[in-house]
This record gives sequence, C-alpha cells and structure tokens, in this order.
Amino acid sequence: MVEGHSVHRIASRFRTSLIGKQFSATSPNGRFVEGARAIDGKVLSRMEAVGKNLFAFFSSHDDSSSSSSDESDDLVVMHVHFGMSGMWAVFNSTMEEPDVKPTTRLRLEEIIAPSTSNSRKDMHSSSAMTVAQGDYSLYTSKKATLGEDPLRSDANPDQLFTKVSKSKKSIGQLIMDQSFFAGPGNIYRAEILFLAGVYPTTTGKNLDRPTFDKIWNASVQLLRRGYDTGSILTVDEKLDPSVAASGERRYIYNRSCCARCCGKVSSWNMSGRTCYACEGGCQPKQIVLSTSIKSEEPAMRKDEVSAAAAKSNSNAIKSKKSEQPSQHVPFISHCAHVNVSQRLKDHGPERLTIKEIRSIIEEKMGNNALPSKSSNKATHVEALRNLLQITTATSSTLQHLPPPTISAEDAAREKAVSGENRAVEHIAELSREQAIRAIAVTPSLAEARKKRKGRRG
Repeated sequence: MVEGHSVHRIASRFRTSLIGKQFSATSPNGRFVEGARAIDGKVLSRMEAVGKNLFAFFSSHDDSSSSSSDESDDLVVMHVHFGMSGMWAVFNSTMEEPDVKPTTRLRLEEIIAPSTSNSRKDMHSSSAMTVAQGDYSLYTSKKATLGEDPLRSDANPDQLFTKVSKSKKSIGQLIMDQSFFAGPGNIYRAEILFLAGVYPTTTGKNLDRPTFDKIWNASVQLLRRGYDTGSILTVDEKLDPSVAASGERRYIYNRSCCARCCGKVSSWNMSGRTCYACEGGCQPKQIVLSTSIKSEEPAMRKDEVSAAAAKSNSNAIKSKKSEQPSQHVPFISHCAHVNVSQRLKDHGPERLTIKEIRSIIEEKMGNNALPSKSSNKATHVEALRNLLQITTATSSTLQHLPPPTISAEDAAREKAVSGENRAVEHIAELSREQAIRAIAVTPSLAEARKKRKGRRG
C-alpha cells in the first residue's frame, strides 16, 4: 500500500518543480477520458496531500499564489488514491519515457510556448486505483471524511483525541481507520504502537491523554522520517543504538522476535489485516479488573442506601445552585431571532438548527457532502465543524513540508541494499523502469553487508 509519507513526497515534488506549468492530458487506458478532457490545456496550480489521498488543482491560468481562486468556475480538482501499487512518475524527455501500460490512467505532457527557448518537456505517467475529477467541493467533501494527518500543519490532535476517547474500537483498528488517523498503514500501525508502548487491543475509550499523546507523537515522528528518507525506517538509532547498528529497519513488523528485547512477537488477524505486538514487555497488555456480582451483592445494598442519601444531598445542592445567578448560555430563540452567521460566529455549529447546518453545507460543498437526513444533530455539527476547519486552513497559509532530504532514486537504492522486497514498499514517485535504472548502480546485498560489517569492526 502507498502510505501517507509517499503521497506527501509526490505532492512536494510537484510543488517544487511543476506548479505553474500547462499540460495536455490523455487517458491511455481509457479509464479517465472525461477527467483528462476536463484538465487538458489547463495549468497545474496547487497540490495537496491528505493521508493517502492526493489532490491536484488545475485552472485556466497560473493562480498558484492566490487562494481566492479555489472555488472559481474553471477550477478542476483531480483526486488520486494509489491503492497497493500505484505511482505517478515524472520523465524529463520523450527519450526517457517508457511505453504506456494497460494500467496507465493518465498521461500529462507539458505545453511549451513557441516563444520559449527551453525545449525540455516534463511528461507524467500515472497509474492508480482511484482517479476522479470534480469541482472544489470534491476536495472539501473528501477531506471532511478523513481524519488527522500527522504530516499536515493543520492536523488537530485535540479533536482526534476526543473522537478516539469515545470509541469502543481498539486503537489497533482506529490507527488503520482513515477517518481517525489519515496516512498510516499496517507497518506503521505495528511500529507506532510499539514505540508508544501500547498493546493494539487497548480500546480508544481506555486511553488517557498522555498515552494518546505518545501514539500521536510516534505517528508524527515515523511518518516524517518516512517522508524525509522515502522508506519506512522505524528503528531510532538514538533510542536503540545497538539495534540500529545491527542494520534492523523495524522493531516488530513481520518478525518472530522483538528487535529491542528479543521477546516473542505475536500476530493475529485484526479486521482483515495482520496485527503485531511484542509480548516481552515492550507493549504491556491492559488489564481490566472484573468483579463477582454475587460476592458483592450485600455490600452493594448497603452502598445503595448511602448513594441514595448522597444523591438526595447532591440534588438539593444543585437546586440551590440553580437559583443562583450565573452567566447565561444563549439558546435558539424564535422570539428574539439572531441571524445564522452571527450565531455561528459567536457560539459555533451547536447553536444552529439541523436545517440551518444542512443549508450551509449544501451551499459550500453541494448535496454530496450532506449527512443523511436521518443523522442526529451531533453528526451534523461535526460535519459543519470539519468544513469550517477546512475553510480556515485554506484561507490561511498552510505550512507545507520542506522538500525530502533523500531522493526517490536514493530511496530505491537503500531498499535494494537492505534486501527490502518491492512488494513490501515500492517507490510511488518512480516508474518500474526508473527504479530499475536507479538500482542498477547499487552494490549487491552481500557487498553491502560486508561493507557494513567492516565499518562496525
């Protein structure tokens, strides 16, 4: 699976060298004809990565420096999800570009103005599981369904903790749920929970804030390392220098013994994916104490008398408190009406009716973004809050990541040296031919091990 760090690398590469260029578009395998026609001749003006999703913004002119054009009539947003083995490669000339394949959904070729002395063209070839196009609401509606991305500056861990702490699902399931954590996949799940010292079956509602913070911080740390290096490398050489010196890439993923403590690593099926945990003490299981109702029944009856008395006293105190003046919390008044925008500004979505919330969402994002009519008010409030968060982040200057420190070609070579199978993690920025050329100059695995052993000696 192409994980979140790889998608952010592609977005960064495009921002650095391709924003502001005009492209002709075709769909070689015929599965994106309408979308190719919509972006043909347009300028690539913006790129955004959210979790495992990539969004490319095309317009009729270069408006990359302006956020006010996001909802212009001629804007076309392309949504890409790479699935298990998709890629979006860039070629510098027609000599380098390989023949299109049955999986190639989109091909872009830079349009060079006749007056330009530069004859070098950029060609793009993309194969992906999902490619769709639409207006700006495609981006906002899709982003509203996604959770917090550890690699984005607009991520809100406080909001994520609120969602996690209400869930009865295990944290192992929640990390894989893209509506909670946007970006991590199965390898990251195993290694994030290992570094946080949390057993995967621990439920979200049983996580306290300090433990959640460990999980979030590990998510940010590991995905950022993956972004910088182009590989999922989770062993921390400062934390575990001996493990790093031995050449280990990960602690527990697809291992029988823990790389840190040498304890047993267990694996089992969790919602269709293999889950891993160290049983040697690195990830202690959460113990939930159960009591015998029968043995405590007499004591409970005595307690009930005390509880009833305490409840009576509490109600009396509350009654007295309710008679004391306190700051008023406004309600939705039909007598002294306050307009929708003012109520939204002063008190948030909670002070709007469901009808008012639906009207705002429909106006900004279209019918497709509306919650079902049977949804309760809490669901509508959350949907509008997510929309407002997206709008605020878009209107302000979003801090994108700096370019990765290691190139895609070097990342491919590093994987080859370590013996990493391409089926585990491939480079989504390179075509197969480009990856093979990069690896061709790589020393053999045996030579690399010999050289590494010599350095340790």
